[in-house]
Amino acid sequence: MVDFLFILAAVIVDLLCRFFPAHLPYLFPFIFNAPEFLGCWFVLLWYLRGMARIAPEKKPGRLRQWFFLIGLGSIYFVLQTHFEYVSQHMFFLNRIQAVTIGMAAPFCIAIGWMPEVLRLGVPAWLLRLCQSRRLHSLSRFFCHPLPSMAIFIITTDVWLIPAVHFAAMIDPLLYAVMNISCLLGGLLFWLVVLDPRPKPAARYSYLARAAAGFLVMFPQIAVSSYIALSGQDLYSFYTLCGRLFPAISPTYDQMLGGMIQWIPPGMMNTAALLISLNALRLSDIEADKTYVPPPGAKIYEAKWTGRQN
Repeated sequence: MVDFLFILAAVIVDLLCRFFPAHLPYLFPFIFNAPEFLGCWFVLLWYLRGMARIAPEKKPGRLRQWFFLIGLGSIYFVLQTHFEYVSQHMFFLNRIQAVTIGMAAPFCIAIGWMPEVLRLGVPAWLLRLCQSRRLHSLSRFFCHPLPSMAIFIITTDVWLIPAVHFAAMIDPLLYAVMNISCLLGGLLFWLVVLDPRPKPAARYSYLARAAAGFLVMFPQIAVSSYIALSGQDLYSFYTLCGRLFPAISPTYDQMLGGMIQWIPPGMMNTAALLISLNALRLSDIEADKTYVPPPGAKIYEAKWTGRQN
């Protein structure tokens, strides 16, 4: 019943956006997009339903809950509110939108790590679909660190090619594909890199995931630094459509956008490395608790954790 009400609400919001766009508040969609709108609200519904069903001892901590909700709310804010309008009229605001949906929001959702909660909240038919053999085979391939890195870089950087970016900004369908591909690529990558489980539950070691999260930073730096330091107006779309802040020149707008694409993602890549290494340290400490030394073994020093046993 609740699922049907969400779909009905989406239909009403779509009609309002079509016929009364100027009278809607800021938090309503500037351009209604059903997958983005329903995706955010249904994930929130499944999260709340799962939290009500999960056993108390397995319930995620408050910090994880906040990270997950902030990530989900950020996706909705930059894609399905009037922020989308301003992001189409300044390059640096467009980069805030792109970094949010491709980096920051997936990063927060991955730290929140809610697969058990969502598994309890999704409908049975969707759970069966996700557990099908074909999807399982695809997930085994795409959730390898190397394919996830490649998809992440492609979905982030291909849209920064000036001709591709111009085409995406003037074509509503391609614009939606750009945003959804950035979001899906970011979610895939960060859910692989920031998986808190040790191997074999996570299939790949902490070091492999830490390396993937760190190494992907370098092609991003190359692309974003070129944009920030270029003296040419690479993205003429914003000049043609009219900049929201005329006092900001095209090259300065471009420099701001390149810096936004450069510095915050680099900080998140470094943070991911530290998070993965800390997870490895905690995993080693946890393994030490159940370690039974063989007869006659001497005391040894655990160099990695800094503890003595």
